[in-house]
Amino acid sequence: MRSILMKCVAGLTTATVGPTLTYAQVINFEDGGLKFTFGGHINRGVLFTDDGVESNEFWVDNDNSSTRLRSSISYDFGDYVIGGNIEFEFEFSSSNVVSQLNSDVSTSVSNERKFEVFTRTPYGTFTYGFGDAASNGIAEIDTSGTFIGNNSAVGLIAGGQILRTDTDDFSSNDIGDFFSNFDGITRIERFRYDTPEFGGGFVASVSAGENTQNDIVLRYNGTIGDFRVRSGITFAELGDTDRIAGSVSAFHEPTGFNVTFASAQDDLDIDGRDDPGYYYLKLGYQKKDLLPWGSTSFAFDYYDGSNQNVNGSDSESFSLFVVQRVNKWNTEFFAGYRTYDVSTPAEDFQDTDVVFIGSRFTF
Repeated sequence: MRSILMKCVAGLTTATVGPTLTYAQVINFEDGGLKFTFGGHINRGVLFTDDGVESNEFWVDNDNSSTRLRSSISYDFGDYVIGGNIEFEFEFSSSNVVSQLNSDVSTSVSNERKFEVFTRTPYGTFTYGFGDAASNGIAEIDTSGTFIGNNSAVGLIAGGQILRTDTDDFSSNDIGDFFSNFDGITRIERFRYDTPEFGGGFVASVSAGENTQNDIVLRYNGTIGDFRVRSGITFAELGDTDRIAGSVSAFHEPTGFNVTFASAQDDLDIDGRDDPGYYYLKLGYQKKDLLPWGSTSFAFDYYDGSNQNVNGSDSESFSLFVVQRVNKWNTEFFAGYRTYDVSTPAEDFQDTDVVFIGSRFTF
């Protein structure tokens, strides 16, 4: 009789999901070669905004890492594993959607994130279906511990906020129009291949997807001296647009200091249109025993974008966030401040300031 292991206590087992997320598994069932896991997280916060004219507060789902559920089933045939992943997100009033004119998006927004099958072999991993393109997350590699508060996708916590003109009127633009991180190709119907690890931490990946969306990626995850280093770069084709994007993050294990850099640029191939891009820098510090409950992470970041939405636009943002882990509860508490400054040749918008506090409970 094969042994059956059934764990129903969140936090006893973890699984890494994508470039930055880790789920505790509320269910981890194993029977011989068969394995089934189920987990997810709830990520809620309160967003306080000041657009230069009025102040507002919004009860939101944190779009830096939206509320979601995930399940996976697989069967191990020794050197070969076949399986599938299903993942959905559920957002009530996404931080990236709410605005001064739409303060309560109370309807749950359910979006499929993964419906895919995979095969892991000694020769690499083959994946087919709806899910992450090879380059998804390539501009969001981050070892700081503050990803749920601040990361290169700086617009996700307030992207729907409408920018004010210098005459105090609403403009026709929101923050999201000027603060993209050009993060490779997101989730699509695709075929994807990832090589086995080689060269002490490198993995190459390629995917081919719907609507002429194709990419090639090189990632590194390893240790260099006292530094834990993660990095990646991609060349991606999104229809008629070519994109180069990447990021690198290094964490100094003895001290907890860390640095993250990301950058990207699109080749739009449109007459009269300048190519948009940005660069992003984050400096962080993590102390594992500052408080008895878990690690405490601090980070300051700066974003500088150009030619986004219109030629000659300039978009700048900086923030300061702290994230406190409470290991016993599988919870992270976050709090921070971010400001957005946007100008175009035709308009100099008023700054938007936001304060964002909340928590992510993982199960």
